[in-house]
Amino acid sequence: MAIYQVNVGGKEYQVEIEDVSTQPVRAVVNGREVQVWVGGRESQVASAKPDSTPAVMAPLPEATTFNPGTGDEQEIRAPMPGSIVSVAVQPGDRVEVGQDLCILEAMKMNNRLRAPRVGTIARVHVSAGQQVQHDDLLVTFAD
Repeated sequence: MAIYQVNVGGKEYQVEIEDVSTQPVRAVVNGREVQVWVGGRESQVASAKPDSTPAVMAPLPEATTFNPGTGDEQEIRAPMPGSIVSVAVQPGDRVEVGQDLCILEAMKMNNRLRAPRVGTIARVHVSAGQQVQHDDLLVTFAD
């Protein structure tokens, strides 16, 4: 497992990554497990070195996608503060793993939040244009 010190907007994060060659990439950020679908050019992702020295990973120009869960949760929450750009689901929709739920713009990057599991959407708690804070409730699963 590689451990990175990542600086994003002046804030430090410790990121542990198991295997960057898989999609989604499973990572632990400050003790919280996330799944990340990495977009953009591979050379930008490979610029950080997995060692004990701090590394700065530049944001990718294309959307980076977050899956904020482990696959068994009932609720999807905002992984960071930002603005909802679009919502791709509505109550009653059946979703598959990796299907887009919504797009969250944060720090001038569009972040696609995807379903961590198969399920039916019970409620969508946000709409396009809405501002959200870290951990705000976005989508609830029915099952």
